[in-house]
Amino acid sequence: MCGIFACFGGKCDRREAVENAHKQNHRGPDDFCCLEVTGGLFCFNRLNIMDQTDMGRQPFVYQEYTAMTNGEIYNHKSLEAEFGIQNRGNSDCELIPQLFSKIGEKLPKRLDGMFATVVINNKTGELFITRDHIGIIPLYWGTDTEGRLYIASEQKCLVDVCEVVEIFPPRMYYHGPPKMGKLKQWYFMDWTPQVYAVEDEEKVYDRIYDGMYKAVAKMIPCDSPNGFLLSGGLDSSLVAALARRILGPEHELHTFTIGLENAPDFKFARAVSAHIGSIHHEFIYTLQEGIDSIPQVIHKIETFNATTIRSSTPQYLMSKKIAARGFKMVMSGEGADEAWGGYLYFHYAPNDEEFHEEMKDKLADLHYYDCLRTNKSMLASGVEVRVPFLDPDLLDIAMTIPVKMKHPNFIKYEGRPIEKGVLRKACDRDNLLPKSVLWRQKEQFSDSVGYDWIDGLKQYYKNTGTTEEQFNMSMYEKYNFSMTTVKTGKSVACSTPRGASWMPEGTANDESGRSVRAVHQSTTSAAEKQEIICGDE
Repeated sequence: MCGIFACFGGKCDRREAVENAHKQNHRGPDDFCCLEVTGGLFCFNRLNIMDQTDMGRQPFVYQEYTAMTNGEIYNHKSLEAEFGIQNRGNSDCELIPQLFSKIGEKLPKRLDGMFATVVINNKTGELFITRDHIGIIPLYWGTDTEGRLYIASEQKCLVDVCEVVEIFPPRMYYHGPPKMGKLKQWYFMDWTPQVYAVEDEEKVYDRIYDGMYKAVAKMIPCDSPNGFLLSGGLDSSLVAALARRILGPEHELHTFTIGLENAPDFKFARAVSAHIGSIHHEFIYTLQEGIDSIPQVIHKIETFNATTIRSSTPQYLMSKKIAARGFKMVMSGEGADEAWGGYLYFHYAPNDEEFHEEMKDKLADLHYYDCLRTNKSMLASGVEVRVPFLDPDLLDIAMTIPVKMKHPNFIKYEGRPIEKGVLRKACDRDNLLPKSVLWRQKEQFSDSVGYDWIDGLKQYYKNTGTTEEQFNMSMYEKYNFSMTTVKTGKSVACSTPRGASWMPEGTANDESGRSVRAVHQSTTSAAEKQEIICGDE
């Protein structure tokens, strides 16, 4: 994972470009390169994950093509073999300019990974810019008063030079001259769910497990130590447990958990760690440490969304601890709730069609929320996060199995409906996880790190005579970030407006999602005082 910055369409000031590119040094603290290309400049902040030698240094040049990629390409070996590509080093991104020279605009369809990529043809000056299928990797663009086009991994690099900064949309590519190219879509969320048939149930469970196994397996290879974020919830626990199954008992696994003192996550994460035999690291932060970090968190993650900031803060603090222990890459359970209907408000979905459409819209918007949070809060300290649940093959499985099987009412645990029951049952085999974790109900990340976190935040802002929303916005405006890059609108419990309309009146009073005792059935006395309905493990 790294940071890219580029300027095109006229004479670009090198000193200004370098200065702006350095604003995202945290994304790539291991190396920096600025290279002149036709009509512009490429600047690259490097984080050494794959190929830590100089052979992995970007930008990569092949004949008339120069390319930069922020991300990971998991199928690079098979593509190199298929197209006869010979690389100098072992970087998974070195094939990009050669592959583009052979297949052009088909490039993103053939890449299996998470990526933001820019390629320039130095003979024609034409650009090719693209971003992965979900928007796991951030990318922004804008133009200045003289019409020059800029792109960067983070908008802080652009706000001082561009008139307007916008998100480069996921699932799209731009091809053509800097001022006259066109945006086209390359990935479509056009899944058609299967019709439920009882005789197919076991096949569905096997398909889910196999898809999970393959998604985790493809993301494990790495030239730096492997770590795993472990909340003790279902999603992150499945990733860590499958990694242990894949790597075998002799491989050293490290797991990481953060929370306020006595946070619910600690108990469950310890159980998982003991079960899979990982070297476990627990990090405790205080309410005041979290509050003191919020201005820097907003600067790093570039949003004023309250839910995202709340959950980013402990993750931001954890990233510092993980980096200090020499880890540059971790794996996480992000994306499971969107693809498997894991948020508790899905209990209220009126029918299968709305359930399915809500999941599609949640996935389409992930780059505004959880992908942004996970990528930027961790890369604030130079730690890359890989997300198996957003693997395109696993998404195809999740979004094409019968919708009925994903509804909380389909599978009951101890007599009550359980969200993501089909995923739990598919992985309830071979003693993969303790039952207490495998069937643990959803906690939102902001609460699972400690129930006092959100309540403490609210009380702090009340004592200071402002609101959380006012403070977040004041910091966001202080950094001069673009208002167009944050999605707003009615949300209950992390829902879209559609999902919000499902909720019974009066059951939710916070966009993070405190609501409905009848849905959340925690066994801890502290949790009984909460009304939790959504979150991010």
